[in-house]
Amino acid sequence: MANRLVCMCNFVDEAEIKKLLVKGADSTAQIQSLTRAGTSCGRCLPVIDGLVEEHLKTKPKPQQGKLRLGF
Repeated sequence: MANRLVCMCNFVDEAEIKKLLVKGADSTAQIQSLTRAGTSCGRCLPVIDGLVEEHLKTKPKPQQGKLRLGF
């Protein structure tokens, strides 16, 4: 599958965005800050939003410990 160019204004591709999501970015604003994608014309923002949303759905949720009350 070919790597698609997501932001034509700033030449940011899908692989770069996914790599940042794996490294810990968790919002479109963070992707914008790190890559400048979506900061010019904004037409790619729905695609970036979708990539972030897709990543967050597949990201494992941290397990919660049992609540221990001291009484």
